[in-house]
Amino acid sequence: MTDRPTRSPARVATGIPELDAVLHGGLLRERIHLIEGRPGTGKTTFGLRYLIEGVRMGDSALYLSLSEAEDELRETAANHGWSLDGVEIVEMIPVPDQPAPQSILLPTDSELVGLVNRIADRVEQAGAARVVIDSMVEIRLLARDSAHYRRQIIALRERLSGIGATVLLLDDITSDGLAFELQSAVHGVISLEYLERSFGAARRRLHVVKMRGGDFQSGWHDYKILRGEILVFPSLIAQEHHRRRRDNDLLSGVPGFDALFGGALSAGSSTMVLGPSGVGKTTLALQYALAAVRAGLKAAYFNFDESETTLRSRLVEDMGEGRARDSNADDEDETGVAGGGTIDDAHDFFLRRVNPSRISPGEFIWKVRRLVEDQDVRLVIIDSINSYLDVIRDEKSLLPQMNELFSYLSNMSVMAIVVGAHSQRLDTSKEPDAVSIITDNIISMRYYERDNVVCKAVCVLKKRQGRHATEIRELELTDDGIQVGARVPRAEDTIGVENLGV
Repeated sequence: MTDRPTRSPARVATGIPELDAVLHGGLLRERIHLIEGRPGTGKTTFGLRYLIEGVRMGDSALYLSLSEAEDELRETAANHGWSLDGVEIVEMIPVPDQPAPQSILLPTDSELVGLVNRIADRVEQAGAARVVIDSMVEIRLLARDSAHYRRQIIALRERLSGIGATVLLLDDITSDGLAFELQSAVHGVISLEYLERSFGAARRRLHVVKMRGGDFQSGWHDYKILRGEILVFPSLIAQEHHRRRRDNDLLSGVPGFDALFGGALSAGSSTMVLGPSGVGKTTLALQYALAAVRAGLKAAYFNFDESETTLRSRLVEDMGEGRARDSNADDEDETGVAGGGTIDDAHDFFLRRVNPSRISPGEFIWKVRRLVEDQDVRLVIIDSINSYLDVIRDEKSLLPQMNELFSYLSNMSVMAIVVGAHSQRLDTSKEPDAVSIITDNIISMRYYERDNVVCKAVCVLKKRQGRHATEIRELELTDDGIQVGARVPRAEDTIGVENLGV
């Protein structure tokens, strides 16, 4: 298996476009596939969506239920606003048979063989092109051991394979080891996970375990179940995305700062703005957004920290000809657009208020991608990396994910500005300061005391694409914007932030 698509058998669309992208086109036609996961991961929802898509495309569809009643399935579909018209639902909830008096088989042997035969007979009788069997746990419970279970699964596979249907088996993941027997017997396996967080919304993710004879994108992919929709967020592979580089170098519009920085931000570059809370990091980042809008470029600002009221007073009112649209991460997705919502093409500035307790890493990166690829955004601001770190805390993979994101933005000729808050000296051995290692530029902002007055200062620590000034300059935030002044006095004339007690 490779991550690159090669020659592959015919595919069947699942009804979930982004999942089809992960599968490089969909499920393998006329093969047996397994969707496995613990209760609550959405297996039934996936199965229903697959059959509804089949009906839309003119395929006959059969839902064979071994555990849920038909009215329960219809209620599940109704909760999503889906119609099951055209889907044949057959209840086949196992009822123990009485073994014949002369039978030499154990009761479970005859029950299992009889159930497998009834399933295969019913599928053959229906002649459906798409079939969902829910759930295989009912078959597994009748097996006395692994070998017995595997023999019956293979027998069922052989019967179903000869029918010409594309079959989806649903199964609960258990710790008894028999799930692996089912994995080995089918052609394709998709595993679903449901991860509880210490606070906030649970995270759902999936990965394709195998696709015998076909290609797929490996790795974990976050997904989200909304009313009427399943949204899958394919993991980012930066090397697969490129866009012709344009001369989009960007000055901040503050002459004193541009002189300190040594000119403009380069297209495709990444910049980290570091400093303690309140020193002006967001204001500097938004100054670049304003400059981008005035230069005819589109900018996106992803904010994890500030309230809508604060953003409107600080940003929207001062954006001039740039127009902003506020949106909550969950509300956007209610529109049914994967990770994005309906976006007005006339907007030059996209404001995204992100709740770190309600979003997954994959969903966030997907939102960035949609604005870059669909709206031609050329400047992306993430504020702050500290809060984004909370989103992916459990993975402990901040640097790899950010490096992939920066590489993607660079390949797409997009400038990235990441805001990071810290109160002590820069320490690249710890997060979030460690992100500064992989960025092209570092801008440091800090406090100092002079004549019993708290003052602000700014300097450039790194610029890979060219020269920059090495002085520490005075910084002032005024009603007219950012002002960069003279060189900060000698150290003996000032007191550093560590001595301010704030």
